[in-house]
Amino acid sequence: MDNPRYVYQSAQDSILRPYYQRWVWEPLLALLPGSLSPNALTIISTLCCATSFLLAASAPSSAAAMVTASLCVFAYLSLDNMDGAHARNTGQSSRLGEFLDHWLDTLNNGFVILGACLAVGLSSFFTLLVLSAGTLAFFAVQLELRYTGVFRMGRVADIEGNTAVSLLYLGVAFLGPNFFLQAPVEGWPSLALLLGAGVMGQAIWTFASALFRLESGRRECLPLAFCLTALIAWAALAPSPLSEGTGAALLAAGFFANPVFTSRPILARLRGQSTQAADHLAAAAVIGAGIAAVLGLGPAPGLAWAVAVGLGGMTLRYALSTVMILRHEPSVADVSPGAEEIPRP
Repeated sequence: MDNPRYVYQSAQDSILRPYYQRWVWEPLLALLPGSLSPNALTIISTLCCATSFLLAASAPSSAAAMVTASLCVFAYLSLDNMDGAHARNTGQSSRLGEFLDHWLDTLNNGFVILGACLAVGLSSFFTLLVLSAGTLAFFAVQLELRYTGVFRMGRVADIEGNTAVSLLYLGVAFLGPNFFLQAPVEGWPSLALLLGAGVMGQAIWTFASALFRLESGRRECLPLAFCLTALIAWAALAPSPLSEGTGAALLAAGFFANPVFTSRPILARLRGQSTQAADHLAAAAVIGAGIAAVLGLGPAPGLAWAVAVGLGGMTLRYALSTVMILRHEPSVADVSPGAEEIPRP
């Protein structure tokens, strides 16, 4: 198998990053033993993120649960930004490490967005809109990385977003979820809707900015865009109010859309693998199921869950096949004394 060039530059201009790096991450990195695998940090960070989502989705009225969710998001944020530095410091950089770092964040992006939306009581439809905008932004950043070799994030990006969600969970813990269902000013939408609209606006700006900087490859976002549009149209055209089962299934499908479609730029860069045919098939399946559900040709919840399970199966397949291929590769430090270092954000 060819070994494509996957070394890249990180061009992050985060507002908060210098402060986290100086006061949190560097002191903690000094305490980590060299024998600790950076991939372990990556996996632990994902478990923390998943735990925050489960707590926010199941117990938003519990102050203890929401404080724990806040700490889990903070732990995820820190570990996700420390694993790359630890890999470089210990000479353990590898394609597997980079795959886990970027690909697992396709899941974490969904965990953070879904958890925050559910904690403040947003409807399934509006949550799907916010999730879709965040997914497009994440895909565009990875697409730009594939074609330019630059991992570019703006002044307000993932670090600021995860910090905001951590603080939001504290707000839910001490003010209660109902506080966010109230309008800050009479006649305005609820605070939850305003926060969701703000997240959508920032995500759409990130998506548009990344595509604007690209000279080629913009069409690769179309299968994902068609898939998300189909899910949103399905939710909008479903009998009102959207049933709990169908709403949950559409959110699950939206969650798995990110790892399925964002695998295309990630695997193309790391493995030289094209998932174009699978992307087109997945988008067509979602569109077809949505049309069938809207026309009453099948039970909407069953069709929605079939889509979610199908996308989930593709997610698992991509993960297992890539890990099996890359797990025996030596780290960069083991290849040769002059091997290039692989920076991981």
